[in-house]
Amino acid sequence: MYLPRHSLVLACVLSVASCAHAQVPYNFSEVTAHCQDAVAGLNVEVPVRGFELILLKNGEVVYHRAFGQWTIGRAANADSATKTLSGALIMSLTEQSSLPFSLDSQLSQFIPAFNGSKQNITIRQCFSHTAGFAESQAVASRMLTLQQTAAWIAASTLAFAPGSTFAYGGTSMHAAGAAAELAAGIPWNTAFSQRITGPLGLTVTRFVLTSPANPRIAGGCESVGTEFARFMEMLRRGGEIDGTRVLTSASVQAMFTRQSPVGVPIASSPLEGSSDYGVGVWLDQRDESGNLTGAIAAGARGFASWIDFDDEMVGCFATDLATPGNCLPLYYLLRDSAQDAVRAACIGDFNKDGGVDGEDVGAFFAGWENAVPAADVNRDGGIDGADVSAFFVFWSAGATC
Repeated sequence: MYLPRHSLVLACVLSVASCAHAQVPYNFSEVTAHCQDAVAGLNVEVPVRGFELILLKNGEVVYHRAFGQWTIGRAANADSATKTLSGALIMSLTEQSSLPFSLDSQLSQFIPAFNGSKQNITIRQCFSHTAGFAESQAVASRMLTLQQTAAWIAASTLAFAPGSTFAYGGTSMHAAGAAAELAAGIPWNTAFSQRITGPLGLTVTRFVLTSPANPRIAGGCESVGTEFARFMEMLRRGGEIDGTRVLTSASVQAMFTRQSPVGVPIASSPLEGSSDYGVGVWLDQRDESGNLTGAIAAGARGFASWIDFDDEMVGCFATDLATPGNCLPLYYLLRDSAQDAVRAACIGDFNKDGGVDGEDVGAFFAGWENAVPAADVNRDGGIDGADVSAFFVFWSAGATC
């Protein structure tokens, strides 16, 4: 039934309160196309056999699908995305005033075997790939404990002078994990449960490599898309989620502050040419002024999660069926497409004059009556009364999306 224009306006104005709680309609068709292409082998070197993708906008799930040989909720090895989880635990331990533990603490304060040229290596260097350690197979030992592995690392020869070179790897974080374990006075896994997964309500995320006595600090967790996305959303919000504070805002700020020296020589980096690294997390996107707009945690077999700060979004690509380096271009395609979809949905400013006011109502109805494609606000392929309600969702919210 056709309703006169003024009747539609009145109906929506009267129901703005309820409209404001409706979910914003986003057109993620391009995201879906990229996912389907990845399974078919497009935009990747090798087809990705299966994965799960979840997108959050302001903490709300706006996209959640599985593709290929994968099902929603399947656990995957997070591999090096674990570094961000471990970085969060490191920062949590720095918050406890009773512990003599900070980013500037030296390994040697807790493990005297780190002496000589290793005596001044700090936790900060260990968690930003500038400690100078060569990669050690001891981190993968199922026979050694975390402390025994640290002793093995302490006895090894440095590959670089501490602080002189960015060399991506996990050995330095393993050593720092051993120091953190001693500082906390409890096993790493216990601290992880008490300080990270417990407060966040994560029931799947845990260290499964290499062993309970020797958890692989830089690459040993498994997780699921929903749980890792919740962890990253907590970080995006500054350390608090659903009324539970997991980290102080200062700790989160430290995680997303560059800890590797600017201009440091790069010996190895999975992000070609980049050494922009915080505490266990890549700082991979900045605006023209150098302000951080994006960060990513990523693993060798495809597991990755990112934050787009400027669009208030979190994404998680969950799989362990890919190959090293295969998915990196795909992540950026997905991030860009998701960003475009969200920005395109900000149509409260219908006339694009930079303000949300009564002129936008007139502009929308002019387009609606003339069947202008942009008036299909709810993206259902038709222009009807439902689009009027959808428009007022955005307009009443001031297009803050």
